Amino acid sequence: MKTEHLPPYFSTGDSGSFAQKTLQVRKPSIVDKIIGANEFTDEQRQAMAALKEELLYGTISDPFSPAPYSTDGLDGDSRQMWQDEMPAYCGRSWLDIPFYFAEALLYFKILIAIGYFDRLSSFYMRDPYKPFKKKELYSEDGGLAIGRALCKTIEEVKSPDKRLRAILHNSLWGNRVDLSLFSIAEKSRGRVLDERGENLLIDHSTELVDLIGRAARVDVILDNTGQELVSDLIAVWHVLTISPHRTVHLHAKRYPFYVSDAMITDIDETIEALSRDSSPALKRVGKGIRSFQERGRLHMGDHFFWNGPLHYPDLPSELLQELSRSDVVLLKGDINYRRLISDRKWNVSEDLADIAHYFPASIALLRTMKSEAIVDIDEEYALKLDAEDPEWKVNGERGIIRVVEKAAM
Repeated sequence: MKTEHLPPYFSTGDSGSFAQKTLQVRKPSIVDKIIGANEFTDEQRQAMAALKEELLYGTISDPFSPAPYSTDGLDGDSRQMWQDEMPAYCGRSWLDIPFYFAEALLYFKILIAIGYFDRLSSFYMRDPYKPFKKKELYSEDGGLAIGRALCKTIEEVKSPDKRLRAILHNSLWGNRVDLSLFSIAEKSRGRVLDERGENLLIDHSTELVDLIGRAARVDVILDNTGQELVSDLIAVWHVLTISPHRTVHLHAKRYPFYVSDAMITDIDETIEALSRDSSPALKRVGKGIRSFQERGRLHMGDHFFWNGPLHYPDLPSELLQELSRSDVVLLKGDINYRRLISDRKWNVSEDLADIAHYFPASIALLRTMKSEAIVDIDEEYALKLDAEDPEWKVNGERGIIRVVEKAAM
């Protein structure tokens, strides 16, 4: 696909768009919620307030310019990535840049504003989203509660393939509870089990079960903690249990990102919570996952790219090499979908297989729709959906399970 024929990015400068509304309304609200949930110093509160002011009324400042807090604790690869990208954006309005870049930059600057990367800061390497994550895991209708209900449901399914298909559907719908979209999270919490087969625009779950059945290695590029991560870990446990020779590799964020995105520390905490749960079934899952990890069948890793502003066509060589070893890569959530197609305004009927031809392995997208980016949809059907529900692309009510199998070389 020639780059001169690529469609434009979704932009925060598109008047009245979902992207523009996100930057003007949702993101400033998230900044307020972060301030309210943490015991920040006056200096940290002032830095966050200044970031909110810049977002709403100012222009993009250099994240590495002199500020209350340094970035001396930031790893060199992340630093170089941001320093390479920032010259093209500094001095521009937040409401005149590619949508994904704006979001990634905001979450990076939030960490700088609170001193996350400053070794002398009271918030050095402390997750500002931890209060939200804990609530999503331990609340009455949170991740552990959903896990108990899911375990009870799948125990009644005798066929291993049907059981895995049901688990994958729950892993998909768990993506609804995304704390960077608090309104969708609130109305979706506790609903995961109710709608496994509803509102799927694309359902390749049967193909995915078959692909996993043939796989010696499965990779999962994770998205959110809480309900989604619990559902993902139950899926991982099942995938490893049904084959004694399979390995699973989990890819997590290196730093806090998009409020509820999973880091390795979040995975470890969730596994520990599963292992201590009152439900014998959930406890068995947690202890089983830890055993798989100890035996070298479950691997966890992070990488600076997952927190970065670039799209998947720009995957670093070491990640391309790593993912090429996989038999199938599961990409969880809306952001991974957007980055796979470069968050561009493709015609809805474009074929994902053509767009993502560069990816080094077979892929499966499990995505609840919370942004406008979408392909593989018949144009007439898309118009019908527009008429029935003008918000169908962004309200979290619909999802896809899309498989693109890489031809054997």
